[in-house]
Amino acid sequence: VNTVMGMAIDPETRRYRLGAGGGGLSGAAMHPVAVRAVHDVHAALPELPVVGVGGVATGEGAAELMLAGASAVQVGTATFADPRAPVRVLEGLRAWAVRQRVTSVSDVVGAVHRRVPGPEPQETEVGR
Repeated sequence: VNTVMGMAIDPETRRYRLGAGGGGLSGAAMHPVAVRAVHDVHAALPELPVVGVGGVATGEGAAELMLAGASAVQVGTATFADPRAPVRVLEGLRAWAVRQRVTSVSDVVGAVHRRVPGPEPQETEVGR
């Protein structure tokens, strides 16, 4: 899911907040919609490679799409605020994979459909 059409109106000025009146809603607001779309496509066609697109700004966001069934993830809108966002997402995904003891990407892709639980939480300084 890339964008859905949206509109914002300034109640004080009674004018469109966007010059053209409406535009595409993207970024973090789209992430839950994207996760659901990836989930549903993977459920229907589990052998089909799916690219997860929509609101990916963190490693956990990328992991969420992969758990739903994405075999690849795109970082888009986040790059407007930070051109290094794809690198940050990759670093975050790598850190998540270490915490989760992931040994293979294939273990993650679509795992929610297989009801594969994560590892038992490890005790940390914060958890003591």
